[in-house]
Amino acid sequence: MKPISSPFGLPIGISITFWALVGLIRLIIEKFIKKSIYPTPGPAEMKSEDIAVILPAHNEELVIRRSIQALKQMLDQKQIYVVSDGSGDKTYRRARMEGCHVSYLDPGRGKARAMVYLLRRFRLFERYKLMFILDADTRPDKEFVKKALPFFNDPAIGVVFASSRIVWRQHWIPNLKYYFISYRERLNRLLQYLLIYGQTWKYTSVNYVIPGFCTIYRSDVLKQLKIDTPGILIEDFNLAFQFHKKRLAKLGYHPSLIAWDQYPDNFRDYVNQVRRWNIGFFQTVKANGVWPSFFWLTLGVFSFEVIANSIFVLFLPFLLLYLVSPWYSGANSILDGFNNLYQQFGLYKHLSLGDIFIGTFLIDYATTVVIGLINKKPQFIFYGLFFFVMHFAVSVVLLSSIIPGFFSSSAGRWVPPTRSKEQLG
Repeated sequence: MKPISSPFGLPIGISITFWALVGLIRLIIEKFIKKSIYPTPGPAEMKSEDIAVILPAHNEELVIRRSIQALKQMLDQKQIYVVSDGSGDKTYRRARMEGCHVSYLDPGRGKARAMVYLLRRFRLFERYKLMFILDADTRPDKEFVKKALPFFNDPAIGVVFASSRIVWRQHWIPNLKYYFISYRERLNRLLQYLLIYGQTWKYTSVNYVIPGFCTIYRSDVLKQLKIDTPGILIEDFNLAFQFHKKRLAKLGYHPSLIAWDQYPDNFRDYVNQVRRWNIGFFQTVKANGVWPSFFWLTLGVFSFEVIANSIFVLFLPFLLLYLVSPWYSGANSILDGFNNLYQQFGLYKHLSLGDIFIGTFLIDYATTVVIGLINKKPQFIFYGLFFFVMHFAVSVVLLSSIIPGFFSSSAGRWVPPTRSKEQLG
């Protein structure tokens, strides 16, 4: 249940409204009063030599060299530690060509356990002050380390992470791949502007997930987190929950910290990824429990809103059928029977077709257009007309993930999406 799964992604509701206002306050203070995005301005006290890169990979022969080459623009190759975890392709060989430390695990152990293997084998906690965790399909911006290090001038900051960006090829003929990519891009931008920016301010610091695709931890912070908690599908949520539960430190984030990522470009990969995230979230809740805190207050409200929206989306086709059925009264006995049944037990009967059009399409579409134009992606104007299909899909996936999330156990095995040559850039 990552924030980007929020049904409709509408800029309304308690969570979005509150955090958008907090983000606005943060923006005003940092831009016009402090005139610095850093908690403690000044030259970075930490140096690039203090960083060890942990890069787990599974069947990433198409992208692994590009990620390592991006790292080598900022760090020495000897600071990069790669583990090919059960790969059946040329991941290991291609990583070796870049001159960094490369290990191979066979059979594979899963991402979290592969990371722990690197930490222990090379005694990274004892040798480096900072741990840079990177996904094999991610290329950090060449300024990422330079911009991230000053955040650690403040001893309260324990982790700094990036915003994801994608290579967007301008095109005028619609492409189904870019329909899925644009859907993810739009939701990411919306949530970064209206949720994450406010949640990661030093004075709030309650973001529900610490993204593992491009993140730098203090070694003494990461050392206190159990990366490979048994039974959990993904580590991102698990690390965030432990981070907040133990009150280890504060979060560091700013939209100017970016890394180039790849998004699912087909329906199967998109659904599989969202399902893994949702199941991983509920497994994390089960493993870590609920504790009195501002973190859980805000997460509880947000979770309730997301689940309630998903239920609404699930019932939306039935609601629409109920609203149009009076137009065909008497013409079809099955339709009349459905109308009577929904009249007794159906939800949201108080809404009209106009309410639904404005609240679930028009506002959502206008938001899509604005996000597209701000980010110089005018194709959103076309793709956004059909986002309701994905809204329904991710809502169904969320609701169907609750039971397996709370009642299943996972081995944390890799399920990499199809790599797209178009997104390599």
